[in-house]
Amino acid sequence: MSHPHPIELGTLVEYWLGELDETAQARVDEHLLGCDECGARLDEIVALGTGIRAVFAGGGVLAFMTDDFARGLADRGVRLREYRVALNGSVNCTVGPDDQLLVSRLEVPLEGVSRLDAIAEGPHGSHAFHDVPFDARTGVVVFTPGTEAIRRMPAHRLRVRLVAVEGGKERAIGDYTFNHTPGRDTRPFPREEERS
Repeated sequence: MSHPHPIELGTLVEYWLGELDETAQARVDEHLLGCDECGARLDEIVALGTGIRAVFAGGGVLAFMTDDFARGLADRGVRLREYRVALNGSVNCTVGPDDQLLVSRLEVPLEGVSRLDAIAEGPHGSHAFHDVPFDARTGVVVFTPGTEAIRRMPAHRLRVRLVAVEGGKERAIGDYTFNHTPGRDTRPFPREEERS
């Protein structure tokens, strides 16, 4: 059965994330009991969210995210290896066998910035990201370079440039270099009889 006044998509997302107050939560609960259409939309949100979280948690994507999203992953038990990189700085980095996600916090002056783009340049070319998420109050942009791909790569350098876009004009505001060294396998070396 459907309802003549379906729940707005944003409200369903807030419901799924547990961000509604008790009164609003109860209203959505009641609505969902009698509305198959909204129930199906909620199922789609849950499936999409679960897939996105699995990709991020598995380190399968090179992306930018909010600091809250990264902290939420850690709160859910995702094992993060975290780096903080000063403005126009560099960091020596690696990924270990137990790390599920690499997270880098790039320090950058964001006051007055309304749109932020990023360019990542590495051994596989250059990738542009438009309108990346950020919170100007924190002075930090959070970047994850695709942990599983990085884990399989030899030593290399990755450069990330942040660009403020204002009135159609671009202004470089930060440059960050990641000097990657492959992680070491921390398992004990196999005995002679185990190597055959």
